[in-house]
Amino acid sequence: MLADTLLREVLDASPDAILVVDDAGVIRDVNERATTMFAWHRDEMVGLGVDLLVPFQHRARHAELRAEYALRPRARPIGHGLLLHGERRDGSQFPAEIALTPWQPADYGSMVVCTVRDLSRFDRWRSMSMARVEAAEAERTRMAGELHDDIVQRMVFIKHRFTTLRSTEGLSGDDDRLLELSSAIDDTIASIERVCRGLTPLELKHFGLSFALRILFREYSEAGFAVHCNLIDVRRDLDPAKALAVFRIVQESLANARQHSGADEATVTLTGDSGWIEVEVRDAGVGFDTAAIGSSGCGIGLLGMSERAAMIGGVFEVRSCLGSGTGIRIRVPVAEHATA
Repeated sequence: MLADTLLREVLDASPDAILVVDDAGVIRDVNERATTMFAWHRDEMVGLGVDLLVPFQHRARHAELRAEYALRPRARPIGHGLLLHGERRDGSQFPAEIALTPWQPADYGSMVVCTVRDLSRFDRWRSMSMARVEAAEAERTRMAGELHDDIVQRMVFIKHRFTTLRSTEGLSGDDDRLLELSSAIDDTIASIERVCRGLTPLELKHFGLSFALRILFREYSEAGFAVHCNLIDVRRDLDPAKALAVFRIVQESLANARQHSGADEATVTLTGDSGWIEVEVRDAGVGFDTAAIGSSGCGIGLLGMSERAAMIGGVFEVRSCLGSGTGIRIRVPVAEHATA
């Protein structure tokens, strides 16, 4: 064993599993939580290849990743680590977050300290939260449908009847009162349609995330808040729940920027690769003290965006300070769980 009595007590007090692995991928020590998490006895785990704790289908890739990590070891703190699945001794699997820290003990070769957090409870919470979000989105869709199919159609009928009566009654087309009434009807129809699009972005379903975002940006620009964008074309088969969550976060970020930043423009960047997409919304407005927001209990909108990101396995980040604008960033895995 690598640890003395005091260090052993500290390791065993950790709520997360801790494994010490050498550069050959052999487990050299574990804490008590690791034995319960993976359902192995300590004596059996020490000397075991760490790849055996990874689901069978990912073991070959995991070995490659270990070799790559050994060439450039660096700390991956918990919360920004790898989203994987662990495999227990009986073959059952559980979602896990892995953090890695290189370690060079005095009397041993290069080691890596692996911290493993079981996300089973988080997955259950995420499933329940997703169900609530889906129910809310379904209600939004229902309301948007009723507004469009009922109220808008009634307004169109009123406009048609008004136009017909003005023509048949020979009313002057130059009458300011009639022109004002006609314009009010048109504005009401356009307003209701904007509300419908805000409730449920139909473009997202039919044309994908990038297209739906461009429609959103155009509406903001037409309302006097310019949105500059640099978007990759996100494929249309992106998981609908993830696409909707990203759309809602961008929508909320722009609403906050227009209402609170004092700026009249923002920039949205959407980048990605085969494994991730990343979106950043940035303004050059007044900014705010992120620590003060957190301690005051304000920032409900930020909390909601963070929870949306967490529910789809994403990483949410806010950067702001007084006088220096605000940046909102979300990084979302394309697949359900990254294998790297």
